[in-house]
Amino acid sequence: MKKRSEVTCDDCYFRREGLCALSGNVPCPTFRAASAGALTPPRQPRLVPRPIPRLAAGHAA
Repeated sequence: MKKRSEVTCDDCYFRREGLCALSGNVPCPTFRAASAGALTPPRQPRLVPRPIPRLAAGHAA
């Protein structure tokens, strides 16, 4: 199994473009991976459809 390397602020788009105002080298919640000089959107959770509740007959919605 391949060992994953730790991500640092130096891997962040904002740090590479000189847009980061934070000191240190620990990724913050706004970390965005830099890829080919472009801003990579954050990963989105998978959407899971919720079941539609059945209404009892005769009741208006």
